[in-house]
Amino acid sequence: MTAGSSLDFDEEARKLWARLNLDPSSGAGGMYNALDPLWRHPETGGTFFVGNQTAAANLSILERNKITHVINCTDNMPLYHEGSGRIQYFRFDITSFYRRVRTDEDAVHFAQPMLDFVSACLAEGKNVMAHCLAGAHRAGTTGCINLMYWAGYNNRDVVPIAKRLRPIIDPIGDFPELLAKLDRGWQRLGRRPMITAGGAPAVR
Repeated sequence: MTAGSSLDFDEEARKLWARLNLDPSSGAGGMYNALDPLWRHPETGGTFFVGNQTAAANLSILERNKITHVINCTDNMPLYHEGSGRIQYFRFDITSFYRRVRTDEDAVHFAQPMLDFVSACLAEGKNVMAHCLAGAHRAGTTGCINLMYWAGYNNRDVVPIAKRLRPIIDPIGDFPELLAKLDRGWQRLGRRPMITAGGAPAVR
């Protein structure tokens, strides 16, 4: 077992909130919001967000931001509004990469179903949010993957860019290794869309 795979990401989220003196139930406000936009499709306007449990659990927050599709980046958090008929879900247990990804090609195959889900949403002008508990580690890394894929950032530049958009984002443990494997895998396969004309990361 690697050091990264032994991390308790829920506990890491709670420690992060404690260190920052944040109340995760307080919703948006200040530097650390319930959710933040990271990228907007240049043609359809569909927007990709990263958020926390507060955003995921609060249907009014999702509807206010016109979010109709949600990526749950955990293996244990509920699909809060699955029965409402208003939100469609995709579970992306990103921590399972520790046992599923060995090569760069494995990383590409691991991320592609999630990216296909996002692609279908954005192509139709729909908004999608990735979330975990804090929207920092698991969903934050998922946000970095999407910025790399859609805006063409490499694994070295993507984290500072993502942190400018959502400062709490912090790929910890072995998540940087996953980003590096994806970058190399996409370069070899030439699969990254790199939609850049008018498609810079979303800013508020």
